[in-house]
Amino acid sequence: MEGCVKLQHARGGMIVTSALIIWKGLIVVTGSESPVVVVLSGSMEPGFKRGDILFLHMSKDPIRTGEIVVFNVDGREIPIVHRVIKLIESNL
Repeated sequence: MEGCVKLQHARGGMIVTSALIIWKGLIVVTGSESPVVVVLSGSMEPGFKRGDILFLHMSKDPIRTGEIVVFNVDGREIPIVHRVIKLIESNL
């Protein structure tokens, strides 16, 4: 019985370790600190529904209207995901 418990703990540890390795691999491949996000509201419909999972990647290309962007807001842990509807040029 004790051997079964140890085996279950070992398997659980392997699953957690594998998940962390995959997560870190996605961070390296995508160049994003949050390579996977979940749509939390209906503001992205009809393209994305609440609960959809988005895989993100960083790009050095200029942002264009219609693209999906992710940004952080001071004081919030969860990144904000939105579609660009209008670009406003600024000379700041």
